[in-house]
Amino acid sequence: MLTLASLLAAMTIAGAFWVGILAARRLRDWGDRRQLTEGDGPHPPLALAAAAAASASTTSGSIPGDPVSQKIRARVAQRLQGRLQPAPAPRAAPESPDGPELTLTSLRQGDVVVVETGDPNLDGDYLVDGVVNLKEGATATVIAVMTDADRQRWLVGSPDQERWLLAEPVRGHGLSGEPPRHIPHEEHTYALERRGQASATGVGMHGRPALPRVATYVYRAAADRALWVERWGDQVLVGAATSIPQHAVQFLPGS
Repeated sequence: MLTLASLLAAMTIAGAFWVGILAARRLRDWGDRRQLTEGDGPHPPLALAAAAAASASTTSGSIPGDPVSQKIRARVAQRLQGRLQPAPAPRAAPESPDGPELTLTSLRQGDVVVVETGDPNLDGDYLVDGVVNLKEGATATVIAVMTDADRQRWLVGSPDQERWLLAEPVRGHGLSGEPPRHIPHEEHTYALERRGQASATGVGMHGRPALPRVATYVYRAAADRALWVERWGDQVLVGAATSIPQHAVQFLPGS
């Protein structure tokens, strides 16, 4: 009998112990829920503050105005602009006002080419649409495709040349394949002066085929009148060109 009584007493004590533990846990959980619901002091807990901010932002449609969020929105806008319309690669700002100036070989889409020769048929403020860089041995030639209102022109030249070609594209010339040695155009007949083969890389809206090489031809009818011809495979592009001095051309970087 004594052994049975001791066993019942031990079981009662153990049951009371576990009931106390469960009651303590229940009280702790109730206190945590009260803390989240009411908070301590005038300011709500962090979790409730974040939830309230998220709810307010969702319902009101407001966008965070902190510097980090503004920077992210600016980057997203730049990416969307690049997808919707061609955008030039950003040019690094010069370290000082006395830094290197914009040159023919550093032209990019969006830059401005100012031509001032005194001839209204040639002069203008041309916006660069695209650039094709040609490499023939040690000679580098640049073709800047430009527009001024409804006029399109090609500025063709090398940095070491004193005179460049300002060409107007000729439509419907009827040439294909290898050009002939003489090409009649309007009241002049142009004779082949030089031909070459060059590797080509283009950026922007230059209107050339995506081919790695191009054949180029220069035809002359007079000292200041020429034809600039490009052969991209079977496609031939012709420009009626005027020779202009290099000092009559200025470059302005695009904003």
